[in-house]
Amino acid sequence: MKLIRAFISLYSWRYPLALTRIWSRSRSHRQSYLAAYWQTNTFAISDTDAMELASRQRKLAVVLSVGMVGQICVGLGFIVAGAFHDAVAGWQFGLAIILAYPIIWAHILPIVIAAWWLTRPKRLAREIVCSILESQVRRLRKKHTFSVIAVAGSIGKTSTKITIARLLQATQNVLWQEGNYNDRVTVPLIFFGHSMPGLLNIFAWLVIMIKNERIIARPYPYQYVVAEIGTDGPGQLQQFAYLRPELVVMTAVTAEHMEFFGTLDAVAAEELSILSFAKQSLVNIDDTPAEYLRDRTFRSYGLDSKALYHVTERTGQGLQGQKIQFQLGKKDIVSVTVPLLGQQGAKVALAAVAAAHTLGLPTADIEKGAATIAAFAGRMQILHGILNSTLIDDTYNSSPVAAKAALDVLQSGDAPQRIAILGSMNELGSYSPDAHKEVGEHCDPEALDWVVTVGEAAKKYLAPVAKAKGCQVTSFLDPYKAGRFVKAQLKEGAVVLAKGSQSGIFTEESLKVLLADKADEAKLVRQSRLWMNTKGKQFKP
Repeated sequence: MKLIRAFISLYSWRYPLALTRIWSRSRSHRQSYLAAYWQTNTFAISDTDAMELASRQRKLAVVLSVGMVGQICVGLGFIVAGAFHDAVAGWQFGLAIILAYPIIWAHILPIVIAAWWLTRPKRLAREIVCSILESQVRRLRKKHTFSVIAVAGSIGKTSTKITIARLLQATQNVLWQEGNYNDRVTVPLIFFGHSMPGLLNIFAWLVIMIKNERIIARPYPYQYVVAEIGTDGPGQLQQFAYLRPELVVMTAVTAEHMEFFGTLDAVAAEELSILSFAKQSLVNIDDTPAEYLRDRTFRSYGLDSKALYHVTERTGQGLQGQKIQFQLGKKDIVSVTVPLLGQQGAKVALAAVAAAHTLGLPTADIEKGAATIAAFAGRMQILHGILNSTLIDDTYNSSPVAAKAALDVLQSGDAPQRIAILGSMNELGSYSPDAHKEVGEHCDPEALDWVVTVGEAAKKYLAPVAKAKGCQVTSFLDPYKAGRFVKAQLKEGAVVLAKGSQSGIFTEESLKVLLADKADEAKLVRQSRLWMNTKGKQFKP
């Protein structure tokens, strides 16, 4: 019966989807793909597996389907010729063509993909660069002994990566990249300490690859490499399996890039897939739904006391930070004071402490490292504003979970005036209206003097809900105008929170007119010439 079902799956309309899935899982290696193809028992593919395919994989499946239909038509032509025109062996040859189409197109697939690459030189160049760099990282891993910590998740990756690296750096030799290096091209650069050159700058890439060979040949001076791993759609995290991380830290599974994922189930399947190629895993159970963690092996962390690593006591110190006591496993307890704010800040610090403990560092080294933790640009950074005001700079990016956590910090503080500048949250697809309404519902009219929104989605969905709750609300499509409005309303000793996404929002620009010291503009995110040119094209400061 199984043999019959397997045979039928060869001729299923989903067979092209199954081929693209096998190709994706073989990480686009022809030999691995062919080996996986001939070892596959059935080509049946579920609705869930089909939904998880990226749009590019679906387009490839369509191309395969067209080719297969064309081959069937040719076979039918030979059968007709044999039946009505007495063509010698016509119907036999036609039947053979029809029956053979699954095997033939399975082997034509690599040729189709090769032809596709040739029509896209920039993507081809990227693929070649990635293949060479990944090969060099594999050789580096094979020749030298060091541990890789990979940080993944829907939110908080960069903050968690930086905090882990800084904590370890106090007592260990650590290599990491402070920038947002988290895709297939940039992650390998971290292992060799390079910055990203232009993709088509052939000379720069040759220099990097030559330097990499020297680094591989010499003693490697680092004990740990900390890398952030990102994804924009289904199947992308499998591209990082070659890293073989000793530890993966999963920060959260929440809505992200919903225009590509579609459902939270698809997000969870993608983010948690990284656990399959890690030796050890740490998962934030506060922000990862329990239903996705069943039957998985991992160590838990979070504010929840059920977590293996959790917070037992937390004392706020206003906008200066908080004192936290951590329970590390069943025996060890560590107390630290960190400048990170709110529950999200506590979780970031906890992730770093838990990672160090999981890696086997003694508590004395963990405490020493935790003392070096500092706030960072665009992530709940405290800046001094005009009229002795306090600015909470959380402008790096935004999501419903992060925005509500930032509002909790603002709304729980004590100040003569509290203003929230809330920008639209990008890349949420069909979930965007509900996400913005959720943040609007979280605005407390008793705690906020003004809710100032920036961006179309925030104006359309967040602002009406906050206003209906009783908040005083005004909306702008331009961050510079929003900043000037807040400056006009500002009172002595006020606290202002700025939160928002990137493209078309850029709430960091709203803070510029509020800074007491113009030199602090350098502390804001996205201040390079490239970013400022991008902003200049979208807005007039």
